[in-house]
Amino acid sequence: MSNELTVTPTTTPRPRPEADTAAGTVLTDHAFFMRSGKRRGWQGMTVADRDRIPALRPTAAAVLSGQTVVGEFAAYRLADGTVAVFRPDSHIKRLNNGARRLAMPQVDFDRVWSSVRAMIELDEGWLPQEAGACLRLRAVLAADGTGLAAAPADDCLFYVLGSLPAATEPKPLKAMTLDGYVRAWPGGTGDLNTAGGLAAGVVPGEIAANYGNDHVLWLDGPQGRFVQQIGELNAFFVIDGVLTTPALDRTVLPGVTRDSVVKLARDAGITLVERPVELAEVLKGIADGSVTECFATGTAAGVAPVVSLGHQGEEYRLGSQEAGAVTARFRDLLTGIHRGESVDRFGWMRRITEVAPVHA
Repeated sequence: MSNELTVTPTTTPRPRPEADTAAGTVLTDHAFFMRSGKRRGWQGMTVADRDRIPALRPTAAAVLSGQTVVGEFAAYRLADGTVAVFRPDSHIKRLNNGARRLAMPQVDFDRVWSSVRAMIELDEGWLPQEAGACLRLRAVLAADGTGLAAAPADDCLFYVLGSLPAATEPKPLKAMTLDGYVRAWPGGTGDLNTAGGLAAGVVPGEIAANYGNDHVLWLDGPQGRFVQQIGELNAFFVIDGVLTTPALDRTVLPGVTRDSVVKLARDAGITLVERPVELAEVLKGIADGSVTECFATGTAAGVAPVVSLGHQGEEYRLGSQEAGAVTARFRDLLTGIHRGESVDRFGWMRRITEVAPVHA
């Protein structure tokens, strides 16, 4: 198989959703995919109809052993009508960290970037024309194979899907702790986006939803005292006027949006502390007013205000039921960068016309 990229536009384009439709996520026409083999070399780089993504074997390690890493990044319509992807190199770098941990071959960013650019060029018509419109890009690295035992994977499939998110109004979030469920322990894979990790959060998420919450407020495994995340999102608090977020201790996902907020805060001279954040401190602070804001960050969520935290049957409501001043500041900063209306000091927005490699 060739190492050159093959681009084959679909011959059966699908109907595109109406503007502002409330329907669920809609996949676009095309996908990028490639496979690795012996010596872990990647071949068969292809952009084509998404139905042409190769199937995995029944013995695939992705199925039998859970050797799958996923990632999500996004392309945005800028104010000048062009399209750019937000920090794609950082997302692929994080995916490669997962590949190393799960004994899979890493992907080369330059090859992925050139292929994703070709894919977006074919599907750009799916992206609405208004500034800030979003095309989500879901990357999947899945181990194939013919054996039944867990082992390092040489034969893998990597693919990227495009999708349009449902048109929904952003809303403040609520989260609650749950007894008997743990997201991550030290030495595990809590700092990775693995298929198994995502699946393990489904039942707890349903329980939290049954109590009117959007996410689980995850606590550390050993003691159940310290905040890890809010669902799959990173958590931030304003405590005594100081922007504070749980430290990256390999149980917390190193979110790209989290990292963006950290960099923007420090660039603006805002005091930001990364440290263990004890739940008791947060709940006491909400009660006495020293915790004035909480927000969560992620690729899909952006910067979302959190207005309620539940613990052991009690609900602790933040003073404001909307985005506070700090939350709104970072939300607007990132939204402006995504729309091409704010100064992109760090060069995070990679236009699909860009060819030169840039690495995180």
